[in-house]
Amino acid sequence: MSKTATIDALMESAIYNFSRDGYEGASLRDIARAAEVPLSTIHLYFGSKSELYAAVGRKAWEEVDNERSRYLEKALAKNPAKPPLPDLVYALAFPIVRRALSSCDRDIAQIYLLRSHLAHWHPPIASAMLAIADRSMGRWIDAIMLSCPTLSRQDTIWAFSFVIGVVYSWQVIDRRYDSMLGRDVVRTPEDVTADLVAFCVSGIRTLAEKRASPSLSKP
Repeated sequence: MSKTATIDALMESAIYNFSRDGYEGASLRDIARAAEVPLSTIHLYFGSKSELYAAVGRKAWEEVDNERSRYLEKALAKNPAKPPLPDLVYALAFPIVRRALSSCDRDIAQIYLLRSHLAHWHPPIASAMLAIADRSMGRWIDAIMLSCPTLSRQDTIWAFSFVIGVVYSWQVIDRRYDSMLGRDVVRTPEDVTADLVAFCVSGIRTLAEKRASPSLSKP
């Protein structure tokens, strides 16, 4: 097996093991066994459990971010000066919702890695990941400002935070309220994303109208 194939096999095995057993519970021996390589291979290519965990976390983030970027580019191509706000929110939401509601184990495993804490990463790795995330967020904030020019940058940052909070909500990520919805209710990722888009766009546009007409703020 080539070096590239070996690393890919280890990372795929690690995605499933970390998702199933958590960071503390995951066994490097099990990860190596599932990848059909010696345990020493993990130390050779990754150095430690923490660095392997960081590597699969980066991989999960990059795959989601690349998918989001493709949707963002499509939204900007429609109107570079004022991209459609629903398209921007869709681009942020759908790649997460699709994975969270998926029946594919790998999709669900990626969500686990995305929502896990940075506590198991060495400080330099955690700092690098946060810097990457900050640069990514800047693109979305800039795009929302183009779409809603009456919003200040401060307002836009809060609006972006609102969207992210909705996308990563308990119900989307943890299926917290499924038992309340009933077994006969089937929601597709497209259905859920459409509702999230409607909810978020309505809130952001209401804020934009408020900023454009200060009199709306008066009782």
